[in-house]
Amino acid sequence: MNPIVRAVLASSLFVSSVAFAQEAEINMQVDVDDQDMPAARIRVKTSGPDGEEGATVKVRGGGARMDVRVTGGTTTEHRTEQTEYVGPARERAPEPSFRDCGTGSDEGCTTRRDGQLPMDASTWRGFYQSLKSEPNEIVREEKAGKMLKRVYLTAAQFGMVLDLFPNEITRLDVAKVAVPHVVNPQHALGFSSKWNNSISGSEYTDLITE
Repeated sequence: MNPIVRAVLASSLFVSSVAFAQEAEINMQVDVDDQDMPAARIRVKTSGPDGEEGATVKVRGGGARMDVRVTGGTTTEHRTEQTEYVGPARERAPEPSFRDCGTGSDEGCTTRRDGQLPMDASTWRGFYQSLKSEPNEIVREEKAGKMLKRVYLTAAQFGMVLDLFPNEITRLDVAKVAVPHVVNPQHALGFSSKWNNSISGSEYTDLITE
């Protein structure tokens, strides 16, 4: 049980011993300060044979310190110290972990598409080296097509793949396969300049903005 609740219950028992008359007025106030430490104040007014009597109970903070003052007779002060109240720990949002896609500072490295992250540095290096080491551009295109259907890549990785294909027609064919798996295609809009042929460049722009 919360310490402040225990303290309020204890103070209520004390107050009930004071409010023995037939008529009693009880006011209770519970506050929370800037440090999330609760405090309660209970005030009781009773009508006894000698006139109005009263009792004021104050419960401060998580330490559940009670100050009880009775009027209309002898003044009594009662204090109870309990274990210091410790509020619930506030969870901190986990810091995002660094992810390396092998392309330096790559904004798309932590971006998902279809729920998938782009290739990490190790996968990317193997993928890129496999294509780069293939001397035949037609075979290179076939390998790229098969691999790009299974992996996702950032715009930076995508641009490096395009640069492996000098033939503009082949390059556009590779782009058609790769674009659906580029996690941040908005960052690849400028790659239309990789085509000298304006028609191919325009077709690429339409492709990347779909």
